[in-house]
Amino acid sequence: MRDNNERNWKIRFAIIMFVLAVVIFLARYLIFGDGEEIIAYLWKHIGFIPIDILIVAFLLEGIMGKKEHEAILEKIDMLMGTFFSEIGNDLISELSKVNANKINTENLKEFRNWDDKDYDKKMKELKGNGIDFKADVPKEEREEFLNKIHSILVEKREFLVNLINNPNLLEKDEFSSLLLALLHLDEELSRRGEFSDIRDADFNHLNGDMKRVYSKLVYEWVYYLKYLNKYYPYMISLAIRTNPFDSEADVHVNE
Repeated sequence: MRDNNERNWKIRFAIIMFVLAVVIFLARYLIFGDGEEIIAYLWKHIGFIPIDILIVAFLLEGIMGKKEHEAILEKIDMLMGTFFSEIGNDLISELSKVNANKINTENLKEFRNWDDKDYDKKMKELKGNGIDFKADVPKEEREEFLNKIHSILVEKREFLVNLINNPNLLEKDEFSSLLLALLHLDEELSRRGEFSDIRDADFNHLNGDMKRVYSKLVYEWVYYLKYLNKYYPYMISLAIRTNPFDSEADVHVNE
């Protein structure tokens, strides 16, 4: 009903505008008697109609395309908040605990006063150099550690698959690459089944897969913090209180 009313209104409006134009041209003809000039004027403007349509079409297409692209990126950035709440923060926390090389992530314990330049600097550093990750886990604790990582991935496997099937992620290669790295690590661990007798060479191979995941995770985490700081600064407080790099972080507000 609403669509019909809107369509009828548009038709009535178009008819009124057309009649008004005819009345104006007719009044000019009756007053000045310049029929040839009116016809020449009409032909001139009719000739420009295709050009006007062409210009407007390209202009609108560019504007609409840009707006649509920005809207898609906004949805992905919002989706990243759910990702880190569901699985990202837990994985960062578990992998950070065993990482023997913490130099690249030391200053991530405190980002309370960071601005866009600080985030950009850290993202450039992470993208250029990556993270020197190496899981420092004694042999007798490797089974427990790998089981813990695997259980996190298995529990959130459906969530990850749903994310990777989101067509909007084609607009953000880095995040798509992270999801693929996570699914690959999940498959590597699932294929092994038991971790009670894992050899050094095999653990080193898994360490490479975990390093890939960890580097991408941290980069996307910093990117997400920058997004929050720019558009939703009130949410930074929760990110600080749940910082996976800070073992003393407490979600409760104590001050």
